[in-house]
Amino acid sequence: MGGGATSPDERWFPSHLTDLDQADCLDLLAGHTVGRVAYCDELGPVVLPVNYVLDQGSILIRISPHSTLAAHLRSGRASFEIDDYDEYNQSGWSVLVRGNVEYAETTDLPAEDDRPVAWPEGQRSLHVRITPHAISGRRLLSA
Repeated sequence: MGGGATSPDERWFPSHLTDLDQADCLDLLAGHTVGRVAYCDELGPVVLPVNYVLDQGSILIRISPHSTLAAHLRSGRASFEIDDYDEYNQSGWSVLVRGNVEYAETTDLPAEDDRPVAWPEGQRSLHVRITPHAISGRRLLSA
């Protein structure tokens, strides 16, 4: 499990859940490319996997402009989460981003090589940005 080094005075205890600071959360977000975006529709919460990049402190995803996801992420609020775990050792971490969603303008995008690359086939030309208003994370050390 990468990122999130402990400070010299922080003690780790087996099965101890600890909060990650914002710098550790951003390091973990920058080091991965797949996460889950969450929003609510008329039936309740929906969580879907997406490819992403961390771009200037915000989450940038690339989706189909004609998808249900695009319709629900037009504007408003959403959450984004990444995690990693080791089932055998019963340890892991998670990072949660809560923020405002908006379609990203072409002039506001990073260079093409630095944009998210979607794994599924098909036209994925819409870039959506989640600008955080809260970032939190937790880590669990194995027992």
